[in-house]
Amino acid sequence: MKSINPNAPLNVFKPQGVKNPKEAELGIFYTNDMHGDVNHLAKFKTAHDTFKLENKTTPSMTLAAGDCLFGADKQRNSLMVKLFNMMHLDALSLGNHEFAGGSKPLADSLKNADFKTVNCNLKIDDDSPLKERLKDKKIVRSAVFMKGGHKFAVIGTAPVNSYIGKTENNVKPLNLDDTIKEINKETKELEKQGINKIILCSHLGYGEQGDLKVARETEGVDIIVGGHTHTTIEGVNTKDKGGTHKLNLLMSKRNEPVIITQAAGLNKYAGYLNVVFDEKGVLKTDKIKNNLYDLNIFEDSKIAQNLMDKELGKKVVLAKTATDYTPANTYEERFKENPLSNLFADAVKEQTGVDVVLFNAATVRGGVNGAITNYDVKFSMLPFNTNMQEVKMNEKDLVDVLNAMSGTILTTNKDPQVLRTAGMKYTVHNDVEFAKSGNKNALIDMQIGDKKVDVENPRRDKKFKVIVSNYLFNHDLTKNILSKYKKNAKSVGHEQDLFTNYLKSHKNIDLKQPTEKRANFTHEYTSRDELNAARKEVLGDEAESI
Repeated sequence: MKSINPNAPLNVFKPQGVKNPKEAELGIFYTNDMHGDVNHLAKFKTAHDTFKLENKTTPSMTLAAGDCLFGADKQRNSLMVKLFNMMHLDALSLGNHEFAGGSKPLADSLKNADFKTVNCNLKIDDDSPLKERLKDKKIVRSAVFMKGGHKFAVIGTAPVNSYIGKTENNVKPLNLDDTIKEINKETKELEKQGINKIILCSHLGYGEQGDLKVARETEGVDIIVGGHTHTTIEGVNTKDKGGTHKLNLLMSKRNEPVIITQAAGLNKYAGYLNVVFDEKGVLKTDKIKNNLYDLNIFEDSKIAQNLMDKELGKKVVLAKTATDYTPANTYEERFKENPLSNLFADAVKEQTGVDVVLFNAATVRGGVNGAITNYDVKFSMLPFNTNMQEVKMNEKDLVDVLNAMSGTILTTNKDPQVLRTAGMKYTVHNDVEFAKSGNKNALIDMQIGDKKVDVENPRRDKKFKVIVSNYLFNHDLTKNILSKYKKNAKSVGHEQDLFTNYLKSHKNIDLKQPTEKRANFTHEYTSRDELNAARKEVLGDEAESI
């Protein structure tokens, strides 16, 4: 990443400087997929303060590309809205996590927003709580801003491939093709008003079925500030160079340049885009800067910290850690052996006395550096805080759950799910040859305690006490298998409470990576790019980068 020494002078967000009065320079401070993270908010505020200071004589905007609020968490959402107001955020697009608690909490949170929420691809019915936000113009299709004597417009899009609209019928996203039509419709309206510098604040995700397709098939969009896929995009690249140097400068349907950004997620980086438009409102490709800065290079903002203390209470250390764990990215976090996930699984097993604990890899997030605090548990590590359920599951269904989830690693365009466990270890096929065979039974072997399970002939009369997360009860691949257990499932508590109680009772934790893995695979992909290449071998042109 583009980074600097914490003690270096300013000019991190230095403008390029434009001498031609007919040209327009714009600096954009951007973020995405914060997921309500609070552990880096004080540094985030300092980074933004630095940006505003260094761009005080240059047109500038602050944009957030979705998943910045978090479901029905009133406390956290109140903090985020107040911080965004303090930062004079220009526009927010809606992501799937804004809807995690339904439309009502979102509508309530946005009521107090001083910024615009932009969206053109959600169908919001009259009985939706969000209708009030449309009436008071907190939510708009696009917003126009006058900066340095030039007009800039921001359009917004929500994801088309998430749970929005599945739990409530009065909000529905359009499909991708119709979304592109709506973007083009809105750009034409803006151009009729003489506005030719247009930004899309997108939560469609990076890829050929997301922002890349949008860039190629729209007319008038100059910049796409993206989110949803947690993609890290460094620099300005006319082709995919691998790693974080992904294709992000391409030509629109009108044969004009479009630049795409995305800053990973969870407040890891501050994104800075600086561009120059020519007198026709077209980007000058030799005048585009796209940098990411690690937020750890910035000091904590006392103003932000005081606001956090007021809104969330004081930060308290629950346990100290002898070994740190810092995943480099979400691929490492979710596809490699994860000691933090193992610790959480062991914590649940110890407190409940069950045979097996089972949850999806995305349940536990982030890492540990020296200690685990109440902020870590609530706002970072276990952000969803779902209910954990105890069931008496037969061996056959346990095998079926593993097969259902593991069989899609190379055969889906959705982020595949590795299952985390305690009391159990297993091995599955994740190689190209097996995926091409069409065989859905990816499970090779499984061991519960010290007993091996015959995965080819699992028993229905052999039962185990199993803790299952609510996520697996509702996931498309596993809900039919687990539906028979739902009625008699016993709640053992929510994730955050279970983990907090464990940490308080242990005080000192060792997160040393185990030599024996719980989830084992026939092939070890070293990176997400390598996994995507394998998926392309299996899916061909239908493969999407995930």
